[in-house]
Amino acid sequence: MKIHRTLLLSVMLAAVSSCSVPRAGGEAIGSRQLRHVVAFRFRPEVTAEQMRRVAEDFRALKGKVPQIIDFEGGPDLDPARRAGKFTHVFIVTVASEKDLAAYGAHPDHRAFSRSADPLLAEVMVVDYWR
Repeated sequence: MKIHRTLLLSVMLAAVSSCSVPRAGGEAIGSRQLRHVVAFRFRPEVTAEQMRRVAEDFRALKGKVPQIIDFEGGPDLDPARRAGKFTHVFIVTVASEKDLAAYGAHPDHRAFSRSADPLLAEVMVVDYWR
């Protein structure tokens, strides 16, 4: 639970430290960007190869969903922390709340979610403005 709280606290501090605010309608102002942070905890029976494939498929969305400005993330570097915990974290960057909604509704994102969901025990999502 400590890793979960630490990740959440880090994201919250990053969001609070941003001095800009979105304009009405959720559109970005200037160079501001919306960060969509996603953490995965896989089911115990999921193999390393299945985890790798999910991460690869998620990363491939950058070339398929036009609203994605940037994508980063991957597995935790410390295998000792992985057992039963969130093991992967990703940050999808979009320009606005409207783009985040379009990303979520995009057919390729929906297909990815359908393929990954059966392998996941838990997903944590936090969105914030940068």
